[in-house]
Amino acid sequence: MAPPPPELMEELVEEILLHFPPHEPARLVHAALVCKRWCHLISAPGFRRRFCKLHRTPPMLGFHYRSIADDGDNVGHFVPISAFRLPRAVTSSWRALDARHGRILLRSLGKRFGSDIALAVWDPITDEKRKLPLLPRNRSTWVAAVLCFAAGACDHLDCQRGPFLVVVVATNTGGTFICTCSSDDDAWSEPIFSQQNGVCVDSTMHGTLMGSALYFGILMPDKALRVSVSSL
Repeated sequence: MAPPPPELMEELVEEILLHFPPHEPARLVHAALVCKRWCHLISAPGFRRRFCKLHRTPPMLGFHYRSIADDGDNVGHFVPISAFRLPRAVTSSWRALDARHGRILLRSLGKRFGSDIALAVWDPITDEKRKLPLLPRNRSTWVAAVLCFAAGACDHLDCQRGPFLVVVVATNTGGTFICTCSSDDDAWSEPIFSQQNGVCVDSTMHGTLMGSALYFGILMPDKALRVSVSSL
């Protein structure tokens, strides 16, 4: 009987696994079940970082939309466009507001919340949901964004479990202001008002992160409100 072939060097195994298609994460799960050595290799933080760095742009696994149930309540749905499936594909009474750096910002909807507005930061991969304090009521129109809040430079390849920051830009009779809530806090910050008069935030537009600043649409042609993240 011929001797069994020698085992592949760990470096070669890792190189093969790194080239698995990112839009089919189930393949990595199946590979991790082959043996303990492969499981330890795939679950190591270093492998995840190299995998993300190699493929760069994260794959689009699906999209989130809202529907109205028979009882009039709001229901959020995740529709996959690949073989990947979320642990929880339906989020009752929550709607997606923003998504960035592996996190989804949800807002409360439905009768059980009444007139109060609650926000939550959701990791759809692990199904971990961090509820934030209720939004202050002194706002008539508003928009919100979520982003990584790690200290120092971050390449955002594997930071979805790290600190985050939620930024709310709102307009009331006193003007337009921002307030923030981080993963380290349990309260909203004091509002910081814009020094420019007549600025009204456009609640139909999402915030855009460019470099170290967030940009929000306002009801002025060809203008935007810039929020420096480093100053928050």
